[in-house]
Amino acid sequence: MAATAAPKPTSSAAAAAAAPDGRVSPLARDDGHAGLVVPSIPSLFTSEPPVRDALTTDSSQIQDETVEECMPFLTAYGHDNCNVHGIPPLRRDRHVKFLQKQLGLLPSMFMAADPSRPWMFYWCLAGLSLLGEDVAVYRSRLIETVRPMQNETGGFAGGFGQTSHLATTYAAVLSLALVGGDEAYELVDRRSMWKWLCSLKQPDGGFQMAVGGEEDVR
Repeated sequence: MAATAAPKPTSSAAAAAAAPDGRVSPLARDDGHAGLVVPSIPSLFTSEPPVRDALTTDSSQIQDETVEECMPFLTAYGHDNCNVHGIPPLRRDRHVKFLQKQLGLLPSMFMAADPSRPWMFYWCLAGLSLLGEDVAVYRSRLIETVRPMQNETGGFAGGFGQTSHLATTYAAVLSLALVGGDEAYELVDRRSMWKWLCSLKQPDGGFQMAVGGEEDVR
């Protein structure tokens, strides 16, 4: 598929940090050398993707919408209260409450995502951990949740009664590692896990995601 390059950003640091109307972004700071303005965040993260695929798809349109939504937070345009890095400060308390809520009961519409349950609690636990929260308090709940997802033949499924999958196994094991504790570590049947992983390995060195399934770079 043909790829087209997005407009190249200007080489001037000051111009790169300037808003469309000529204002200097809060991202910019003076490094004390002849008035040179240096962005606090690399321009790679505050500009449009440098390489664009000429083929437009639903996924590419959603990506564009996501970039458009996130860009004001990365460039700080429209935000008066910025931190020392020149970007809006993280509303930590709100993020913590959101992640904690996702670890509770979810609406019925989430039933369609049942095979992805390990990813949900991994993302939430990882986020809470990065925000400095003690995720060990979720240890007992997590253990009782993933215990029936582990199959006797090895690996963890995405939901109860489902086939073990390498991606959900990855998420489940990472989640257990996050909450920590001997009980969490000992839950993993390492012997059956090893045999299962060996059954997934292919002659070319890759691994199937499930027995008889596709090979995946993950």
